[in-house]
Amino acid sequence: MAAISLTSPLERSWTQLGARLTEVGEGWRMPASFAGAESELRAARQGVALGDGTPRGRILVQGEAAAAIIGEAAGGVPEKIGEVTGTAAMEIARLRPDLFHVGTSAEGRAGTLTSLRDAKTDALSTITDVTHGRFEMRLVGPAAPVLLSKLCGLDFDSAAFPSGAARQTSVAKTRQLVIRSDLADLPAYRLLGSRSLGAYVWDTLMAAGRDLGVEPIGVEALQALGERGS
Repeated sequence: MAAISLTSPLERSWTQLGARLTEVGEGWRMPASFAGAESELRAARQGVALGDGTPRGRILVQGEAAAAIIGEAAGGVPEKIGEVTGTAAMEIARLRPDLFHVGTSAEGRAGTLTSLRDAKTDALSTITDVTHGRFEMRLVGPAAPVLLSKLCGLDFDSAAFPSGAARQTSVAKTRQLVIRSDLADLPAYRLLGSRSLGAYVWDTLMAAGRDLGVEPIGVEALQALGERGS
């Protein structure tokens, strides 16, 4: 029996842009490239590029013991609301005193879930794998803060929203989690929201960024920039 490919809610949008496909993670069908890695790298380094990070794992840990669970599983916990710690393989964002988002590499999702569940001792706390109910986008480049400012009321200046910060906010009138996770010296953001809104948010970002020269970016170019874990 042929293996079943996992599909991103953004697939229709990036297929229409001429994506060349590849498979990543646990069988996710993803865009390897669009116009070619060289063109996409140029857009990311000089302007802004939008990519699909949906194969990454997304887990919510909630409840009175959430911080203790995170601390046991990860060896540390973000102290402040809006703080992000860890690595691309296990990225932890504190959204409330009792609520954490855990982002993982595609391959690391199952192991991270096991570690979190092994650390859970409080029946009132919950660990929920929301990977398949959410999309994840990667917005990279010096013009990325400008593009986000067109669709969101937050201040995206580095002093107000540095790398290693997370905000729950509205982007294009939809509820999103925005995490800043720079790639070397390039501003870079993760946008996470409901799967059903993924194509709308992608198309809206592409339209809003037209005057900034936004281009779609594939897995190959993102990896060349240092992206890990997709």
